[in-house]
Amino acid sequence: MIRLAGISHETTLTYQPALDGVRAVAVALVLLFHAGFVWMPAGYLGVSTFFTLSGFLITGLLLGEHTSTGRVSLSRFYTRRARRLVPASITCIALVLMGRSLGLFGRVASLKRDSVSALLQVFNWSRLAGTTSYADLFNTAHGSTTSPLEHYWSLSVEEQFYVLWPLALLCLVAFAKRHRWPIARPIAAVTIVFVAAAPLTAKWFGADAAYWATPARFAEILLGATLAAWMTGRRSAPPWVRHLAPAALGAIVWLACTLPSGSGPAYEGFLPVFALLSVALIYALQVPGAVRSLLSTRPFVAVGRISYGLYLFHWPIFVAMRQNGWQLTSPSGFLAALAATVVVTVTSYVVIELPIRIAVPRPSRTFVFAAVAMVMATVVVVVVPAPIALIHVDAAAFRQASLRPATQLIELRANPTAPTSTVAVASMAPLPPSQSAATGVDGDASLSPSAVSDAAPDAVPPFDLSPAVPPAPSRPVRVLVVGDSTALFVAHGLAVWSMNHPQHEQLSVLWCQGCGFVLDGTVTSFDATSFVAHSKEIVGHDLPSSIARVKPDVVILMSTVDDVANREWTRQEGPLSASDPRFRAHLLDAYRMVTSSVLKMGVARVDWIIPPVPTLEWKEPEMRERSRYELQHDVIRQVAAEQSAHVAPIDVDQWMNRAGHAGDKSWRPDGVHFTEDSAARLAELYLGPVVVAGAIDGSSHT
Repeated sequence: MIRLAGISHETTLTYQPALDGVRAVAVALVLLFHAGFVWMPAGYLGVSTFFTLSGFLITGLLLGEHTSTGRVSLSRFYTRRARRLVPASITCIALVLMGRSLGLFGRVASLKRDSVSALLQVFNWSRLAGTTSYADLFNTAHGSTTSPLEHYWSLSVEEQFYVLWPLALLCLVAFAKRHRWPIARPIAAVTIVFVAAAPLTAKWFGADAAYWATPARFAEILLGATLAAWMTGRRSAPPWVRHLAPAALGAIVWLACTLPSGSGPAYEGFLPVFALLSVALIYALQVPGAVRSLLSTRPFVAVGRISYGLYLFHWPIFVAMRQNGWQLTSPSGFLAALAATVVVTVTSYVVIELPIRIAVPRPSRTFVFAAVAMVMATVVVVVVPAPIALIHVDAAAFRQASLRPATQLIELRANPTAPTSTVAVASMAPLPPSQSAATGVDGDASLSPSAVSDAAPDAVPPFDLSPAVPPAPSRPVRVLVVGDSTALFVAHGLAVWSMNHPQHEQLSVLWCQGCGFVLDGTVTSFDATSFVAHSKEIVGHDLPSSIARVKPDVVILMSTVDDVANREWTRQEGPLSASDPRFRAHLLDAYRMVTSSVLKMGVARVDWIIPPVPTLEWKEPEMRERSRYELQHDVIRQVAAEQSAHVAPIDVDQWMNRAGHAGDKSWRPDGVHFTEDSAARLAELYLGPVVVAGAIDGSSHT
């Protein structure tokens, strides 16, 4: 009897436990990577191994059926795939939506779109259409804006393959038969085309397309398909191939531990080269050997059998726990996250997946049930309103800075006694030229004390935990917040405050993830290439045009992390730590430059926020040093002191400490970012009044 990858002439799978062991290794790499362990920066390679194994098994199954019966039952194939994949997939999405109703994932503005994309198995294309890059997801140490469905991109790629490949394979079989070729030849030709397409996609369309686009990832799946086709008609693999297994498995794990997470071959279209290691491993496991025996042991097999569920459920659980302050790189945090994942996975497997898989309904019923479930889930996703406040950013928010007025920045649940479901505020309109006065910006009414409706308030005390709201000026103070994601959430709180005090303030925000104000040099603490590029774009291009359009009275600058990471400015200096005086000099020059640039653009006042020191357990040891954040605070104070007539520091760090919120996880669950509620509290109790008071009478906030 001819055996093909465990597929007999009767088209049934001859079960190979070692292949479940391969699944176990692959999902372990992914889980460790997603947990954030610094020694596993490229665990995403586990997904590539999944791809190659799937191509191998699916193609072997289809070819085995065709060899045995002379045909392939497409209805039976699609029925098996639907019963295997759809129930758990819909369950995961349903659990995410339930979590949303309970207050989880409140910062994920795209969750409805993500849910629909996941249901329709086009998540990878949805991501390419715009919100973030895959590299950025793991260049940061938090997941506060990360979608709990982000991992559906890979499931979408596989599902698209499952839909297209049986049809394409039948055409290739017919072509090979007509030309009397072995089936491996046309499949290999197709594979070569897609192998070449991967780096070309990276070159022409960029790193995100190289990672997410279906044509760029099909090569990894097709290499497994080519192996299955090549083994067709061959009685067995030669015994010597068992020696490939330890080398291939070791190389896979080694690369997962050494390649970078946000750059490198994965984003340059060279994952098909890595897939050759997966091919070698799968081929080597076709004959007995030490690695095959190891991967066939019960622990590996047990994990492999539920690997699909582990992959499905781990990511939303990891995101939810991380957003609620869990440190997944700590032993207790990772074990808790792993335990929760296993419980949910096994429950889904036993209660939902397995009963559906072993049932034998007619294919037509399977398709009907799957379609009805998908439609109902889509309706729920689209119709049910978001239960908590969301931050709204435009489609390119993570790729480039986005300027948004307060009315577009937030969506608020109304007061239960209010007659409508949302609070609306008219968008900011410029004042007529007749109201202009000398403020350094054409067309602006003066915000000097004489322009205040009532007598100007006394100057804000050196430090007041609860400053009073000053009397309203003749027109609202126009505020532009500029910075990173921490600045975005602070802006969210100020936007709430401005909607409650529309006569005092109107707010816009210009931000990008990881943005800072040090625009030169290379960050060496972690991969921040895209962040530095975005920072240059926001400060060099978007900020001048935004100031010209908004005509702000105050520009608030804020960056928390990237500016204090170790950085190399010149090869002669080498990488500099924050403790090096030369680092301080570079940081001071950068902050002086951006401050002077904003003032030269006609802005009357610049407020530098002194951000609270993060309490997150960073995977980079140096980022846990409090001294580097205190250095940034000191530099901000010096810049403000040098131009005290127009620049003031707003010491949020000191306020958080004095008010008792510095270590309060309810204020900053991930140790870095405020929640919607805490940002609103910060603005109400402190930030809103001091910003407006400073704009009116020039008071300092230290």
